[in-house]
Amino acid sequence: MTRSQRLTPQTRASEQRFVAYVASSVDGRISLSEKAPPDWTSEEDWKFFQEELEKCDAFVIGRNTFEGLKGRARPNTFVFSRYPSATPQEKDVTFINPGIADLKQLLSPFRRIGIVGGARVYQSMLDQGLLNEIYVTIEPILFGRGREMFEGGTKDHGLKLLSVQTLNKKGTVLLHYEVLR
Repeated sequence: MTRSQRLTPQTRASEQRFVAYVASSVDGRISLSEKAPPDWTSEEDWKFFQEELEKCDAFVIGRNTFEGLKGRARPNTFVFSRYPSATPQEKDVTFINPGIADLKQLLSPFRRIGIVGGARVYQSMLDQGLLNEIYVTIEPILFGRGREMFEGGTKDHGLKLLSVQTLNKKGTVLLHYEVLR
């Protein structure tokens, strides 16, 4: 597939979409530790990510990733937490326990939900059938350690490559996949 070739997911305008955004090293690591934000990504990836977030009307994020954002939450943010009742509530933010919450029902009012990390969030949404698309930015860096992109999966999931785009001269690549059902 050339850079000019673009496939689009099979979707209707009214269909709800769950879209994951992942920044990764070449060796598939999304951070050096649970608490480390991805401050190693390129300006081009950051610009793409911010533009995409504007298209979303709700967000699902892990507790550690949320804390790494230091209060920069957007409206309709749902934060995965094992102990949501022990978490102080914030404006526009709902803390939920993904093990007991009915995510499909909770997120039903929203059309495009951005899944913004981390590894357990991506895996949980994937395993629950709540992931339609995945954007993976691969930065030209090797960590050799750190957090994997997905964690704790219970089954294999097929993907269909929709597009490949080179973001900069350093070799940052953006991959866009559709999750096959």
